[in-house]
Amino acid sequence: MTASTVQSTALLRGSKYFCIVLAPAVVLAVVLLLAGIRAGLPPAGTALLLVGLGVVPGIVFKGTKGFFRSRGLADHWRTDLVTVLMLAGTVICYLIPVPEPVPATAAALMIGNAGLAFFRRWLNVSAHVSVLLFGLLWTVAVFGNAFVWLLLLLPLMCFTRVSLREHTYAEVLAGTAWGLGTFGVWLAL
Repeated sequence: MTASTVQSTALLRGSKYFCIVLAPAVVLAVVLLLAGIRAGLPPAGTALLLVGLGVVPGIVFKGTKGFFRSRGLADHWRTDLVTVLMLAGTVICYLIPVPEPVPATAAALMIGNAGLAFFRRWLNVSAHVSVLLFGLLWTVAVFGNAFVWLLLLLPLMCFTRVSLREHTYAEVLAGTAWGLGTFGVWLAL
């Protein structure tokens, strides 16, 4: 192997690890955890928030793939089911009422998930980029400018998604646009 091949292989491994560490489910879990903490929820309340809006929808999405495919059901129905679960969780957050920023964050995440499902029918919008951008902007807005440096993670994610050939530049840009849109929804709420 040449030195450039070794470097290329190492770069791809690093890119894969980066995408695993900052996978959409991980970023969403961190955002929900931070929202619960910021809202002053007790540990049990924060855990319930994380399970209800993150873990259960994630398990339904990942765990039902075989079930849906074996019955000839379209994959987008799984995403629709997750969106319905997140909508129910969001409504519960508003009805209880859970202190902000939890309800607005839950609503923005639900709308972001629904938008990704909708737009992925035409373009393989990068969920990694979209969710990461939302999470980074949300963190800066909620916890202050001391976290602006985290925005450096976005170009790295864009680079890794393209270098791993998971997305094209257009799909990464679409993910960026949807992340901004989701953050705009959160700001509006």
